[in-house]
Amino acid sequence: MKIWHGMILAVMGLAALWLYIGPTMPSAEFNFAQADDVATLDPARVAWMQDLRVATSLWEGLYSYHPKTNEPIEGVAYYPPAVSADGLTYTFTLRPDARWSNGDKVTAEDFVYSWRRAIEPGAAADYAFIIAENVAGAQNYQLWRNEAVRTLSLLEGLADNKDISQEDREFLGGLQLTDKPTPDWETIANAYRENHLHQMEERFSQVSVKALDNYHLQVNLPRIIPYFPDLMSFGTFLPVHRASLELLRAKDPHEKSVRLTMWIYDSHWTKPDYHKNGYPGVITNGAYCLSEWRFKQYLRLEANPYYWDRANVHCQSIKMHIIPEAGTAFLQYERGELDWLNDLTRLHFAPALVEQMNAGIRKDIHVHPAFGTYFYFFNCRERLNDGSPNPLADKRLRQALNLAVDKQALVTQVKRIGTPPARTFIPPGSIVGYKAPDGPGYNPEKACELLAQAGYLQGKGLRELVILYDTQKDHDKTAQAIAEMWRNTLGIKVRLEGKELKTFDEDRDNQNYMIARGSWFGDYMDPTTYLDMMVTGNGNNESGFACREYDDLVHEAAALADAQLRLQRLALAEDMINSDYLPVMPLYYYVNLFAFRENVQGIEPNFRNMHPMKYWKMTKP
Repeated sequence: MKIWHGMILAVMGLAALWLYIGPTMPSAEFNFAQADDVATLDPARVAWMQDLRVATSLWEGLYSYHPKTNEPIEGVAYYPPAVSADGLTYTFTLRPDARWSNGDKVTAEDFVYSWRRAIEPGAAADYAFIIAENVAGAQNYQLWRNEAVRTLSLLEGLADNKDISQEDREFLGGLQLTDKPTPDWETIANAYRENHLHQMEERFSQVSVKALDNYHLQVNLPRIIPYFPDLMSFGTFLPVHRASLELLRAKDPHEKSVRLTMWIYDSHWTKPDYHKNGYPGVITNGAYCLSEWRFKQYLRLEANPYYWDRANVHCQSIKMHIIPEAGTAFLQYERGELDWLNDLTRLHFAPALVEQMNAGIRKDIHVHPAFGTYFYFFNCRERLNDGSPNPLADKRLRQALNLAVDKQALVTQVKRIGTPPARTFIPPGSIVGYKAPDGPGYNPEKACELLAQAGYLQGKGLRELVILYDTQKDHDKTAQAIAEMWRNTLGIKVRLEGKELKTFDEDRDNQNYMIARGSWFGDYMDPTTYLDMMVTGNGNNESGFACREYDDLVHEAAALADAQLRLQRLALAEDMINSDYLPVMPLYYYVNLFAFRENVQGIEPNFRNMHPMKYWKMTKP
């Protein structure tokens, strides 16, 4: 305690020195820090929390997030929507006073265009599935479009005398595009393209999102989706301003992307000071407009004068400062230049701050549960990427490794910031009406029994296991602690492999690992936001886990109209993850660790860590 206390005093002393000699930061009415710059503000592509936080303040969907509960509340549309008796048709009524930041009306057709854009090849990104899987007809349209892009790419390659794989040749053969022994591939490609473009509008008309008029949007669902209104606040469902954005869409027929019928836009379209082709700069419809974006320095937001609820937007200007070094951000906060620090977990003295909070010394430190789980992926495939047998394909070994980890010791001795140990994949208590049985706790005796049953008595005969992690934050400390537990309890060999984030992501995405660090934050308040990722073939299923029994349970639940029975089925599916198959090993649940003073209002503790900027307010200290 004395060491930590001294460290805090040293930081405070440095802050005082900097206050004397340091420059004054550019300010706004509200200032906060973010470690990483925004990766993208394109609603079709946003995925990271810092991107979503800004995007959902610049654009507003049919619904918005309640600042305390994060439940859906009115946004561009009134709440609640009209729902048909069978639960499959939603009709949203848009408010007539919703406006874009240039004064244009926000219409139902804006949403049709934006949702279509989010699933079109070229514009679509990681979260395209959230529209494709939840709007009737969208998935079929997306598959048809993606097949066309693949077909045209192959045909153009053949026209340029490029070789293609046998798999691709069989794919083209199945399309029956020609019966000639020496085809004119360029002519075939052109004919295929023209035919595809001719069919596009008719095909999209089968996607069940329709503008009934300017102020009524109707959506048909492929199944009953209890959480569908919740999705309407999410980034992928945000509208974009069609008239201005189309000025920056690639249309030159000589460009490859255009020949492949992809929807490609100038990547600078989200900037406020970009004016190519007469572009006016980014136009938004949310509580704020983007007035400045200085790469790796800051983003400045100004209140949108056309926003329908502008009377309840408290801060007229907000600045997000990009400060990679956690210690630097903390010093600037101590000096009064920042009003909110949204991630203190990166500080090496974060445990001391939590101690001081618990002792009542620092009332500006705030800890609350998050809707996120830190876990390890186990590679479940029969063979590793190098072709060698994978011992982790045996679930008994995965179970043994899980039982040999003292998760309570991990959070109290390594993390030390109040993170609860995890025995379930989904954070308990986060979803109303849902509860899955706890997975097994620390049990070294049972772990050794299972290891022996798997054929590795006292670890003999088991190849060295490798834990892959990225070198950001303190993932190495967690890996070191777990490796030591496995060595001591099971007598096995463990090696750690830390890589920079990009390489780590590539290896994990390609399942080029044995055991890899993972984490997940729920996108909406339903168990499927976690459980879908473990379904066979899901893009986020980086363990290679494939289990028909699990898939059937998840799919069966999706077809159930009875809400309680549906949650019961999903709880059974999660129990398979937690207690039996263990494609992931839950370690702890995240917490949000903030710093803000009593004069900051509107940042409310909530599981999802979504804090709409329109509610932020500064009062006199």
